[in-house]
Amino acid sequence: MRILKVLLVITAIFFSGLSLAQTKIIVTHPEVPAPTFLDHGKPGQSIGDVRLWHFPAKANDGTNLTTDWIMTTTGIVSDKGVEYRITSAVFSFDDGTKDQIVIQGVAKYSSSKATLDEATSTRRAITGGTGKFGGIGGWIETEHLTDGSWRHTLYIK
Repeated sequence: MRILKVLLVITAIFFSGLSLAQTKIIVTHPEVPAPTFLDHGKPGQSIGDVRLWHFPAKANDGTNLTTDWIMTTTGIVSDKGVEYRITSAVFSFDDGTKDQIVIQGVAKYSSSKATLDEATSTRRAITGGTGKFGGIGGWIETEHLTDGSWRHTLYIK
């Protein structure tokens, strides 16, 4: 009987995690404009360089939003032409003053490009939100599509 109770508790815990099923928001936008580039550290590509973006996007439910990105180079593998960059970004819905989703993470980039190579993706953490997104977590997969546009799939818990 005790084993049955343990199995029922484990099953309940497992399915309660599933019942917190991820909400999925898909954000898309065309090719991004050139970033504002702050050349910190050594002149040229170097650790400490910062790239900034601010541009409109659209959610799969038709909601307009603004995206703000700050990307900082934290590591360089010169012989492979690779940089590691930490991103902190905010997806601001509607007028941007209340409902926001914040993401953070690191990804590998070609040293010769400001963004991910086309036809590649990366994952980052959803670290929180404000307004109707207050207290959220989860993760985001960012895809740079072959036509130059972008898709960000947010898996929210």
